[in-house]
Amino acid sequence: MPANTITCADLMTAVRRRADMENSTFVTDAEVRSYINVAMAELHDILVQKFQDYYIEETTFTSPLTNNKGTLPDNFYKSLGVDFESGGVTYRVRPYKFMERNMYGPIVTTAGLVNNLTYHIQGNEIHFRPANGLPTGTIRLFYIPEADQFATDGSTDSEQLKTNNRAIAFGYEEYIVIDAAIKCLLKEESDVSVHMAQRESARRRIEEAAGKRDAGETYAIADVTTGTAITDRFVR
Repeated sequence: MPANTITCADLMTAVRRRADMENSTFVTDAEVRSYINVAMAELHDILVQKFQDYYIEETTFTSPLTNNKGTLPDNFYKSLGVDFESGGVTYRVRPYKFMERNMYGPIVTTAGLVNNLTYHIQGNEIHFRPANGLPTGTIRLFYIPEADQFATDGSTDSEQLKTNNRAIAFGYEEYIVIDAAIKCLLKEESDVSVHMAQRESARRRIEEAAGKRDAGETYAIADVTTGTAITDRFVR
């Protein structure tokens, strides 16, 4: 992973230079930090949408669960997948659609069987079926976390991007600087047309460069059946 040593303080200095506000207090430091955070969140989304697994965290639940559901981590953003581990064997758990929430009742399923286990993300919870009894084991959720943020009070100004966001390679911070500078200039109602063109150029460069992290291998069709231990009993 990249080891970008640019700090929040470095970004703030670069933003003020780009906006020609080095000696101005019209935009406060707290505002600049908040603009940087917004830009970082947008860059986070750009990288996430390349589907190259830049961000992966995990959490576990012990099954069976009370009411067949668990609470998602506070920094949960998007699910990447769910595994079920039992007896030294790991299975991939498949999701069910919300409209299918009542298809796994006691009549059509057998409680405690791995091949009946499915999940669905609802609000800040992850729900599992069958409703009449989950198998015993460990459920592991792999997920994309929300974008990390710098503290607007200045307490993390010395924090580096390699600590805050490991996926931001050297040069990618240019997008953050330009976007935050645009917001500073908009506050004083200045013309930002040149900056917007620069931001679009930076975005295109990142989108083109951030894809295909494993450049030495070709893409392949994913096997979505092996290792699931699930038998299709209905049309999806």
